[in-house]
Amino acid sequence: MTAELRSSALAALLGRVDGAPGESPAPAHEWPALQYLLGLESLAELLGISVSSARRYASRVHRTPDSVADRLHFLALVVGDLAGAYNDVGVRRWLHRRRSRLGGRAPVELLSGRWRPDDDGPRRVRDLARALGPSPAA
Repeated sequence: MTAELRSSALAALLGRVDGAPGESPAPAHEWPALQYLLGLESLAELLGISVSSARRYASRVHRTPDSVADRLHFLALVVGDLAGAYNDVGVRRWLHRRRSRLGGRAPVELLSGRWRPDDDGPRRVRDLARALGPSPAA
């Protein structure tokens, strides 16, 4: 996939996420865009799965389990929230920088292991990402 097609895939994902944040997970669309943005290794780490499992799910060799699809969708929503304030590099850096509003922890620290989107840490990460996005009145 060329860089131009990857950028288009990411833009399409962000448009879908922004336009319908309550939609159910859509791994077929979310895997390619998030893999492009974050890299397979980082994405697997954030999802709490092995790189080999991430590769199988992303390539559709195996169906993405519901728990992983939920985390993948949550990450797509966070990235969508950040896209209005950061470019690709900024989004990656944001995930790794310690944040005072997260008790001095980095978002990746709160998105580790087999977390669920409704856990306290991930909710705090999403709230912070939402606060950084463009205002609805803009």
